[in-house]
Amino acid sequence: MPNHKIRVAVIGGGNMGKNHMRNYSLLPGADLVALADINPATKILADEYGAQYFTDYQKMLSETKPEAVSIVVPTTFHAEVAEYAMKRGIHVLLEKPIASTVKEADELIKLAEKNSIIFTVGHIERYNPIIIKLKTMVDEGKIGKITSIVCKRVGGFPAIEPKTDVIIDLAVHDIDIISFLLGKQPTKIFSHGSRTHHTKQIDSAEILMDYGGASGFIQANWLTPVKIRTISLTGSTGYLEGNYITQELEYYKHNMIKTPNKGFSNFVTNMGEPKKEVIKVDFEEPLAVELKAFLARINGDKQSHLVNPRDAREALRLALEAVKKYE
Repeated sequence: MPNHKIRVAVIGGGNMGKNHMRNYSLLPGADLVALADINPATKILADEYGAQYFTDYQKMLSETKPEAVSIVVPTTFHAEVAEYAMKRGIHVLLEKPIASTVKEADELIKLAEKNSIIFTVGHIERYNPIIIKLKTMVDEGKIGKITSIVCKRVGGFPAIEPKTDVIIDLAVHDIDIISFLLGKQPTKIFSHGSRTHHTKQIDSAEILMDYGGASGFIQANWLTPVKIRTISLTGSTGYLEGNYITQELEYYKHNMIKTPNKGFSNFVTNMGEPKKEVIKVDFEEPLAVELKAFLARINGDKQSHLVNPRDAREALRLALEAVKKYE
């Protein structure tokens, strides 16, 4: 079947739902037909993009019959809403985390496979141009054997107090990214968390993951007064540092001088000054990249990169393990 405009709808008109609506409205491959949200005030969002508005998502799916849906509702409703859509043959992009529990995640994965549903999870950082470039460079061995990946995802509290903890809400991004870049899952995970301003959940956390030969470290909080989103990779022959927000990427490569090794001091001298290179990437909104890939896959493009829900399941499992002792 030739490419055609995909009839899409969005369930959930909050901050992230607004971004899904905006991006779908701009994509030539999407026909944005409807928005469902229990808050009547979000009708203005549907009107803005010429979409039908419903307070009942089940009624919306029944009446507008979209081919695909973005589900952008609170995590506790992920399994319920996604299951309803999948049973009706609707392709699903479900915002992260995949579900509230690993059991729910497993059930959704089985249901999608049973009903031949294209199912992906919104681990949006996978679609950031710097992560796409980092993955290519890592796989090409540009910095040799990876010894560590360090991620920093910090910033002030959201305007509305989050209903979950900082690990599930923020650090789960980096848990997924580190495993994605290394191409495997950690054998062990350790964590430390604290509660400073959040009334119920931890709002600051540090996580260390052991990959057997490589480690991953994550700092995530809602305390730092400035928003920072960075990642750095150290390897046997170089170093990479990226900024998610500015999409800037710096590459430092060892400038090894090939002379006979005559002791450790000569080895250090032979390392020379590192070569620094600023890697150029084309700036692009990660959500737009993600939604284009989702639509392309529905249209039969098997090469379009989508997050495997099994990877999202593992990210959730590790995040829950990290937060378990603070419950």
